Amino acid sequence: MNDLSKLLFDTWIISATLAFINVIIAMAIHLSTGTGFDFFTVSNLMIPEFGVMLIIGASLLSRQPLDDAKRYDSEGNPTKSWRYAQVGKKIILASLFLLAFIGFFYLLGLVFIPEPL
Repeated sequence: MNDLSKLLFDTWIISATLAFINVIIAMAIHLSTGTGFDFFTVSNLMIPEFGVMLIIGASLLSRQPLDDAKRYDSEGNPTKSWRYAQVGKKIILASLFLLAFIGFFYLLGLVFIPEPL
């Protein structure tokens, strides 16, 4: 698997896991309060996560060395700042996939409107 497809697959898995956790939390909220399940709750739970992931990813990515020579040490191993930048790139891409999941659950909420109990 080449680097780009591995990066996209890893970030998609992170986003899908977060979306699944949010669905479970939303179902627990609706079961405990006795209200009908709606997909708007799921998308609303993901909005703060999206913002936090963008902030953390941008903070880590800002540590990226601009010089190619500073990305690796004398032994050829990646430096700490370069590794942080790679993690930041994954987090930013995962946040964009999470934004797609937010839109998906919002559209599901428009299609499947819960009936009042």
